[in-house]
Amino acid sequence: MLKLIIRQANWGILGSVFAFAIGFFVKTYVVREVGTLEWGKYATAHTFAIIADTFFSISIPFIILKFFPDFINRSKDVASQLIRKIFIYAFSASAIFLLLMFFLSPILDKYFYVKTDDFSYLLLVISIHVPISIFMGVITSLYRSVLKIKEIIIYGTFVSVPIRAILTFIVFQYTNNIMYFVVVEIFTQILTLFLLYYFFNKNEFRIFRIKKDPNFLINNEVVSYGKNMYANSLVSLLSTQSLSFILGVMLSPDKMGVYSVLLSISALSMFLDKNLRQVFAPAVSKLFAENKFLELNSLYKNTTFIINLLTIPFAILVCFFSDEILKLFASDSSLSVYKNYLFVLIIGNMICLLSGNSKTFMIMAGMEKKELSIQLIRGILSFVLALVLIRKYELVAVVTLFIVFTIYVGVAQLISIKKDINISPFSKELLLLIIFSVPFLYFAIIQEHTFQLCHFIIIPIVVYLMYFFVFYKSIFNLYKELR
Repeated sequence: MLKLIIRQANWGILGSVFAFAIGFFVKTYVVREVGTLEWGKYATAHTFAIIADTFFSISIPFIILKFFPDFINRSKDVASQLIRKIFIYAFSASAIFLLLMFFLSPILDKYFYVKTDDFSYLLLVISIHVPISIFMGVITSLYRSVLKIKEIIIYGTFVSVPIRAILTFIVFQYTNNIMYFVVVEIFTQILTLFLLYYFFNKNEFRIFRIKKDPNFLINNEVVSYGKNMYANSLVSLLSTQSLSFILGVMLSPDKMGVYSVLLSISALSMFLDKNLRQVFAPAVSKLFAENKFLELNSLYKNTTFIINLLTIPFAILVCFFSDEILKLFASDSSLSVYKNYLFVLIIGNMICLLSGNSKTFMIMAGMEKKELSIQLIRGILSFVLALVLIRKYELVAVVTLFIVFTIYVGVAQLISIKKDINISPFSKELLLLIIFSVPFLYFAIIQEHTFQLCHFIIIPIVVYLMYFFVFYKSIFNLYKELR
């Protein structure tokens, strides 16, 4: 099972590196052109779109990942009818949402958000992301349910990312209006959707021209799971987006812009986590259903070690070159005063990675309700504390709440998984990796060197070679297991 996951994850890693390498520099370019104030407006509107997407998608991707592989094996007719129902809902929900936003965006701008010029129009245009995201969630889940990660990367990354970058650079030769960046994003996402749906329909499963079966009903198991996952998604939304949402509502857009930049930089250390989580979600569900707990435990440990071995050195390098990275977003070094906040966010992400993909294991191994309660506690407390603290302490409150609740969620998830199915992500290799990395992380944070161009090539090579030689035996053992 690990061999299959690594084979598919290779494409996820390749796509992540490609998308981050180009997407990160596109973002730095746009922020430098429009400034943190305009970028803050964009980030605030985008946070609203994420919230709306969660409400209207009703956890359809989770349902597809959970049930579609089994439906295809047992009855393609059942799978076809389920997809038909999903598409009817997606089209209906998208139309209703866009109609509502046409009337609601001026009201939200006037009575809810901090007053800024043209924000209602920006909010309306960015809301187009929501229908796109709903359909993107459907098609990418369909690909992942049949373990076709390569196709997502080929059609959805290697085509759309360069087009988005090229169009952005061309457009910003003539304007510095953030609205044109939004238009470029929407165009490339629609193009990506077309390619993904076309090739899935052609090569994998016929999802168009499905005739209606009047006798088809979605069974109670699917409905029950969907309700649980929808509740889980809403609570997770509260716990993960409450800080950004309240920051966008209570503070000026420039603060939101700074926080968005810091999140973007700190997210560099998480670029593998999302892809691997989506890759092995169906595998976790399958192993759990077959009661293969030894294999599940091995999967948990090995994937956690692999993710951390690849990302911890990268996170250390981000801290090491933090001043230079911040200057990419603001050449006048105005963002350097927020460097310590960036360190806190990076450390929080590293702590999250050390617990492995615990959320995926809980969701796919029948522990949705416990995951729901963990996220509910985090969501309520972070929301209430943010309301109380953000206006006075601003970004200090945001980053403090971020790391506190990141630690809480990781510990609570690990305890629940250990108690219910007696598996753990911790291995002697992972513990050695942690011990080995702490001094380098500390040095990366406290150092104050001025770097030459050659250092940006030599230092990363040295760091990764050092990790490779120290953990060569562990890497070799994993390689033998995969042969």
